Amino acid sequence: MVMTRILKLAALSLVAAGIVFTASCSSGGASDSDLKKAQQELSDQQALNQQLQQQLADAKKASTSVTPAAAAAAAGLLGVKTVVPPTPAPTATPLPAGVTAPTAVPRATAPASYYQPVGPYFIYVETIATSTASKYNVASTLACTPSGVFARGQRIVFRYDIVDIATGKRLTDRDTDTVVKVVAPNGDESTGRFSQRGGGQVPDAPFMFSGSWDIPLDFPLGAVDYKITITKGGQTFTWRPPYLTSEPLKEDTRPKVVQ
Repeated sequence: MVMTRILKLAALSLVAAGIVFTASCSSGGASDSDLKKAQQELSDQQALNQQLQQQLADAKKASTSVTPAAAAAAAGLLGVKTVVPPTPAPTATPLPAGVTAPTAVPRATAPASYYQPVGPYFIYVETIATSTASKYNVASTLACTPSGVFARGQRIVFRYDIVDIATGKRLTDRDTDTVVKVVAPNGDESTGRFSQRGGGQVPDAPFMFSGSWDIPLDFPLGAVDYKITITKGGQTFTWRPPYLTSEPLKEDTRPKVVQ
């Protein structure tokens, strides 16, 4: 809209300049004062035209300067909104004599399993958006960024750290008798690769396991209910990330395919 207006104004200024020039040339007996006046008007129109051209160049530059966050928002994967702050609660009115206030709902007590030893492994996982294209030629506009929302055809990178509770040591590439995998909801498996983040370009970057999954183009919208399996000595341990789901609260903390 801004560019269209600037172009129209520029065109009008050029037409006006042409009229002034024609008038000054067609009046064969024009006086010196008339000629100077026409030249001044032409000079003013040329200055206006230069100003409009600069505004047009600035508008073009602004229209092509899109930040990664803005591009992601336009793609529907990342966005923000303005939220109206809640109205402060009014001061409580004292209860009439003989009326008892309702009892507050007690806080939930964690199950006993939360206080028992964890085993046999402790696992920390990140799901990451990557600007590396998937086999469907879809890539994130944000590189190497933890994310919980993805699009069909996009690649999810899983980075995870595993600690053997019995020994207190991390699993690494030296544990050749152990196989770790990420299993996607559709059954696709990605064997973990132990490597340094950033491809070794950052000297002090952490070493972690990683795997990836290219989301099928027909994958249903909703949660990505993945799991990690650790097989050692013929036994397989299956780990699923803890998550919260609630229909009344409309919450689901699992990674999601949203478009």
